[in-house]
Amino acid sequence: MSISTYWIEEPWIRAINMTEYLTLDDMRHIIADSILHLRQHPTYFLIDMSQSTGIDPHVFELSSLSEWIYHPNGRWFVYVQPNGAFKSIMKLRQRGNFKAFDERDEALSFLQSATLNEKARANHF
Repeated sequence: MSISTYWIEEPWIRAINMTEYLTLDDMRHIIADSILHLRQHPTYFLIDMSQSTGIDPHVFELSSLSEWIYHPNGRWFVYVQPNGAFKSIMKLRQRGNFKAFDERDEALSFLQSATLNEKARANHF
């Protein structure tokens, strides 16, 4: 498997690291894991593709991909070094919650800032 998923800041920021070639099975695993968490809590995603060598083009045909990226608890999907085709397609498919960065530190800083307001609202309850 060429992916790893883990919390950077539970339950707000979920990391997905992709290495090597991303297969359909890898993507199915990412989506299933992500939806499990999205059902419980609003989630921001840091998707690091800096070590990825490519993506199976059939990934974009998965119906579950739409379920993931359009889930009402999905906040920002922030990518580190997405490849050209993937970046173009996801930028078009995602509704304003797509952002790409060249550096992981920049991406993480953006997400940490983005979660501040939502965390403050959650602390009021």
